[in-house]
Amino acid sequence: MAQYIREITLIRENVTNTIKHLTKETAIYGVGNVITRLITFLLLPILTNLLSPKEYGQITLIYVFLGFMNIIYHYGLDIAFMRNYSKLPSNNEKKQLFSTSFWLGVLTSAFLSILLIFSSQHIASFILGNHIYSHLFKLCAMILFLDSISHVPFGLLRLQGNASYFVIIKLLNVLITLICNIYFVALEGLGLYGVFISVAIASACTTLCVFSTSLKFIGFKFQRKLVKSLLKFGLPFLPAGLASIAMESLDRYLLAILTNADTVGVYSVGYKLGIFMLLLTNAFHYAWQPFFLRAGNQLESKVLFSKIFNYFLVASTFVWIGITLFLPEIINIRIGGYWLIGPAFHAAKIIVPIILLAYLFQGVYFNFLPGIYFKNKTHYIPIIIGFGALINLVVNLILIPRYGMLGAAYATLIGHSTIAIITFFVSRKMFLIPYNWAKVLRLIISLSFALLPAYLFNFITIGRILSLIFFGIGIIIFQVVSIQEIKKVFIKK
Repeated sequence: MAQYIREITLIRENVTNTIKHLTKETAIYGVGNVITRLITFLLLPILTNLLSPKEYGQITLIYVFLGFMNIIYHYGLDIAFMRNYSKLPSNNEKKQLFSTSFWLGVLTSAFLSILLIFSSQHIASFILGNHIYSHLFKLCAMILFLDSISHVPFGLLRLQGNASYFVIIKLLNVLITLICNIYFVALEGLGLYGVFISVAIASACTTLCVFSTSLKFIGFKFQRKLVKSLLKFGLPFLPAGLASIAMESLDRYLLAILTNADTVGVYSVGYKLGIFMLLLTNAFHYAWQPFFLRAGNQLESKVLFSKIFNYFLVASTFVWIGITLFLPEIINIRIGGYWLIGPAFHAAKIIVPIILLAYLFQGVYFNFLPGIYFKNKTHYIPIIIGFGALINLVVNLILIPRYGMLGAAYATLIGHSTIAIITFFVSRKMFLIPYNWAKVLRLIISLSFALLPAYLFNFITIGRILSLIFFGIGIIIFQVVSIQEIKKVFIKK
């Protein structure tokens, strides 16, 4: 009995220490994401005050194109590299894998960029309705090439646990983007061209920086056997990624077709305000993916992953209630002579709580992935996300004609929640994690009670502050998390 108690105690200590490690990495990625996203967020006063909703809508449509092409350019190569890297025993084998992955990415990216340059006029006519914008898509070809060849080096940084340098490089990227936008858009008045020349310059600087961290790993070895292994694991992420970006971005094209470019611009600003939840889910994802791969298919991992899921839900729900309650103040911030969000875009606030909730479900989906990875069943991912994208498309077509951008927001929420639910049922057959659903229910009850003060005080400031406080108290009273758990995870002894 004494031996059993010692083993249980040791497991609990390991779980706590491991959660602390994940919390630390998530915090580093999180702080980095907060800073980088906030800097990017500062582009909103520039773009929404200097550009029209139509011009902002055109920028959005090009960014959607970049999103689709980015998935095609790296076709899950970085994920396949990370998965294979952790399995190799020797440094020499790891270097061979890195070199093969890197040069494979360079070859395919160069080929795709050449195709884009030669077809830029046709693409411009299709997406923006006029071939005069072809120069923007030539810039896109360069941006995509530079970003794509840096994916594998960034994956190496994550595997090495070098979160700080990863964040510094990402921070440098957005700082350069911001400075260049101030110069090219605000001072030189170059409009759309200024926006994308800024992105190209930032991508070039970022690529040079990340190369400096991986030069000793880059050789001229290219093994066909490794290519086969990389493609086998990575290619299923191509249709999955395309389906995911379709669900995330296809609504912009549908809004442009079914409404107008002005609506696309306003809707996209609302999406930008969902940044606050995206910060959390992205930070979690960056730390979570290499973390659960390192933890592996172990018995103690099940207890560990269950606790992490609970903590993620608490943190993300806190972000949701905080931003939703204080959205009016955020919308009306003024920086110098500029609105944070130009008055022409203020109608975007109605979709923000829905987009925040959609990103929360995206984080839930990330939590449910380990079983699929452990059993090497990544071919399920494109099927799941494809089904979610199909649901999203159907709901968009039904709701946009009647409700406009509000209908598109609800379609996004339904799509993300569908993916999370299906992933849960598929993954649990491969790696059954004992999630504490009673705590999830108590979390929902805590949230419901917390919103009462805001409602009773007609959403005046004091009522909203009380709601935020009540939520913090509620999760303790309803034992969603305990004070002891918070101390163990966040307080270093």
